[in-house]
Formats: sequence, structure tokens, C-alpha cells
Amino acid sequence: MTYSINKKMTINEMVDSLIYQISSMQNYAQVESVILDISRIAAVHGLPVSQCFSKLEITIEELSPMDLTSTQWSCFRYALICLREKASILRKYRRY
Repeated sequence: MTYSINKKMTINEMVDSLIYQISSMQNYAQVESVILDISRIAAVHGLPVSQCFSKLEITIEELSPMDLTSTQWSCFRYALICLREKASILRKYRRY
């Protein structure tokens, strides 16, 4: 699922797209690349980055390992680690 820059995307659409992308990934480098790109995608579509992170985190936490392959589960767990690290960095910069 890709969106053109001209079409404004909602947070839910962005999260759905990210979930779809992560579910098809095979390694942590791919996951990390997508997570690092969230800020840029959110900015392009005029979305608040912190809300995108929160919504994605909640959505991933609600996934059941019973519905996923071991690779998908591992990639989603790694995505949570990356999200939390990046959110922590953003909070630190907002203080200054």
C-alpha cells in the first residue's frame, strides 16, 4: 500500500499501511528502515508523529502471535523496540 504525496492519509491509513509492510518483511533491517521513515511520511501527510507512533504501537501490541508466522511475530516485536527507542528520542528533543 503506497500513497501519493498529493493524497492526504489518515493516521489509521498510515498504520494499516505500515502493518501491511511489516508483515511482509523478512529481517530487522527492513523493519528498522520503515520505522525510521515514519517521521518523514507523517510530515508529508501533515500527521502528528507522536500520534502515529502511539497508534502503531497499540496496533502491534494487539496482534496475536497465533495469527502470525514466527518471522512476522519477530519483526513486529522488533518494530516495537524501534518505535519505543525513537519515541524516547523525540520526547528528549521536545524538552529542549
